Amino acid sequence: MADRRSTVQTEPRGVNTIKTIPPTTNSIREDIPTSLTGPLSAIAATAAATIVPERRQSVFRRLSMSMGSRKSSMLPSSNHPRPNTYRLEPDNEYRFRPYRVQPKVLDILIDRMKDKTYNKDTAVDLSKEITRSVHQLMKNFQIPRYKFVVQTVISQKLEQLLRIASRSLWNPKTDNMISVNYETKDMVAVVTVYAVYLE
Repeated sequence: MADRRSTVQTEPRGVNTIKTIPPTTNSIREDIPTSLTGPLSAIAATAAATIVPERRQSVFRRLSMSMGSRKSSMLPSSNHPRPNTYRLEPDNEYRFRPYRVQPKVLDILIDRMKDKTYNKDTAVDLSKEITRSVHQLMKNFQIPRYKFVVQTVISQKLEQLLRIASRSLWNPKTDNMISVNYETKDMVAVVTVYAVYLE
C-alpha cells in the first residue's frame, strides 16, 4: 500500500512540512465488510484497507494550514515584530497639516476640471477620478497612523445654493479635515478630506 502523506505543522507558524505516515494495522476500517461478492467486492476491499486518521482535523484547521504559506504585504514581517508604542497622539512632525494639503488638492481639481463641461453621464466618472487622485496624494504624504476619507461632490451650476454638511465623532487634538471648492462656468466641485488618527 502506498504511504499516506499529510501536512503537519511542526515548525514555526506559516511553515508547513510533509510527513509520511506509515500504514498501521490498528487503524484499518473495520466497519466495511470484506467478504462481499460481486462487482462491489473490489471497492469494498479497497475501502476496508484505507486508513482512518487517528484524529480528524477541522475544516478550518486544514484551511488555515494550507493558507499559512501565504504572506500578506500589509502585515509587518514576523521576524521583526513591531513594538507597541502605546502612543495616543502623533509626534509633532507627523501631524496632519491642512495648510500643506489644501493647495495640492486645489491643483488636482484645476487639472481635472479646467476644460470640462457638466454632463450628468460623465460627472460620476469625473468624481471617482478626482477622489482617487486626492486619495493617492494623501498616501504620498506618508503620514503614519492616519486614515484618510475623501468625499467629492460635483454639481451643475444653475444659480442655486449648495450646502454640504457633515458630522463626525473624533478627537479634535489629532483629527482634522479640509474642504476645497472649485468652480467652472457651469459646475461646482467640493472635495472634503477627513484625516483620522488611529490610536
